[in-house]
Amino acid sequence: MQATPWTGQTALVVGAGASGSAAAALLLALGARVRVYDQRPAASLPAGAEAFLGEPTVPDAALAGIDLMVLSPGVPPSPFRAAQQRLAPHARVHGEMSLSLAVAAHRWGRLPTVLITGTNGKSTVTALTGALLTAAGRRPFVGGNLGVPLAAAVLAAIADDTPAPDSLVLECSSFQLETLGPHPSDVAMILNLTPDHLDRYPTLNDYAATKARIFAGLVDDGLALLDAGDPWTPYFQDQPHRGRTVLVDAQPGTESVTHAATAAGAQIHGPGPGHTLALPDGETYPRAILHLAGRHNSKNALFALLAARHLGAPREACLAGLESFRGLPHRMVLVRELAGVAYYDDSKATNVASVLASLDGFDRPVVLIAGGRAKGDDLAPLRALLARGGRGLVAIGESTEQFFAVGDGVVPTLRATTMPAAVAAARSLAQPGDAVVLSPACASYDWFKNYGERGDVFAALVRALA
Repeated sequence: MQATPWTGQTALVVGAGASGSAAAALLLALGARVRVYDQRPAASLPAGAEAFLGEPTVPDAALAGIDLMVLSPGVPPSPFRAAQQRLAPHARVHGEMSLSLAVAAHRWGRLPTVLITGTNGKSTVTALTGALLTAAGRRPFVGGNLGVPLAAAVLAAIADDTPAPDSLVLECSSFQLETLGPHPSDVAMILNLTPDHLDRYPTLNDYAATKARIFAGLVDDGLALLDAGDPWTPYFQDQPHRGRTVLVDAQPGTESVTHAATAAGAQIHGPGPGHTLALPDGETYPRAILHLAGRHNSKNALFALLAARHLGAPREACLAGLESFRGLPHRMVLVRELAGVAYYDDSKATNVASVLASLDGFDRPVVLIAGGRAKGDDLAPLRALLARGGRGLVAIGESTEQFFAVGDGVVPTLRATTMPAAVAAARSLAQPGDAVVLSPACASYDWFKNYGERGDVFAALVRALA
């Protein structure tokens, strides 16, 4: 391989998870001398990396003489930045995504880039945006926080194992945004903001400020996309950035209320999930071709359409991409319909805000299966949700009694001590025309190893119903 700006440099990668290991392997391929620190004594490292494992804090020797420090997204940056400033003040600091963007730009020049963040929905919007660009004949890399780390994809393309991408669609967690520099982007979006990760951020304002970093590299003719109805949108609009703002799900008059000079509106026409998706220039798409339930997925489609059209995807390709997209596993996936009742797996909804988003504008009465290992969320909004459109509630898991109290007196409410019992109870409550939705608002670790296993068990039980 030809010499690169990283050849001969000494780099410290902090954290040996998927992102850190991918960053270390990429740096080794670029000719860097790589050290890896991880608190776990048995962490797996790429061949050729120097190991600093098992220490509670990063050793001074790991930082001595480094030119670059790469922080994995799961690592709180403050203590490592402090150590770097003390021992290697001239070293550059990257996250895995930031490093990978720099390598990609050096290798292929500036690629059209879409950056996507938000508390909920970002994986669906990332995947759908990628699907629309793929339908248009593009070769986007689709990942980041979702799926494959960008470093792994860049390394594979450098090694000629895969074709180089012609565009980037990147899901960005707040942890990744902490270390993301102002890399040029064509579209940057914040889908929503609700309380999350407050064990890492002192206040919700700190969390919001981190999310706002996504606009730092937006180019002059770029798009900044925000949810018109999100309470934090005025704050994000007040953050300085280049480009044009578009408000998604804007109602008539929204633009005149919030920053009329800079904000156009993309709209959902009709109640519930709506019947038409309208872009600011008047271009429309029929909502019926999208195989995803709920108004929140109408919003998600608008975010993806705005991004794909801005990157040049033709309308015909976008229509084809919308129609072929079937969603992501465990995110409001229709498992089957039986005796007039539709069964949905929304096991990925592990907090209250996710459940509210999934069921906002849902066009059927719902029997909700909810509960698990509670995260401390305020459950009161679920009581209001059930009062509006609930048929019943089945409470499960460690938080059974909390969720039973949510539904008691509002809708018929049952307890279940196993997932088979929960499916049977929900079936007994549902009527033709209803939906049974597993949308737990909780973590899965009381009964299952992760939300994916929880959803798989639920789906298997539903498919087995006679």
